[in-house]
Amino acid sequence: MAVYYVTSECLTNAAKHARATVVEVRARVYEDVLEVVIGDDGVGGAEPGGGSGLIGLTDRVEATGGRLTVRSPPGRGTTLIARLPVPRSAAE
Repeated sequence: MAVYYVTSECLTNAAKHARATVVEVRARVYEDVLEVVIGDDGVGGAEPGGGSGLIGLTDRVEATGGRLTVRSPPGRGTTLIARLPVPRSAAE
């Protein structure tokens, strides 16, 4: 459920705020972690503490025991990396 919300919010932000023309979503499972990387070619400059959307995503990911990283240099797009724990039986 957390991955759905992270992806949804990132796609919404890319369309509403980033003026992105390309958004890429990648997911992989390694060890006991699901890693989802969502990147766009928009305007960048997103501040993790600057709006309720990114704060909410961080809270949602951390509630699962995961971690959310935001990279958004001005003028160079935004990349969010969510790493969430996956029980071994679900990863196999």
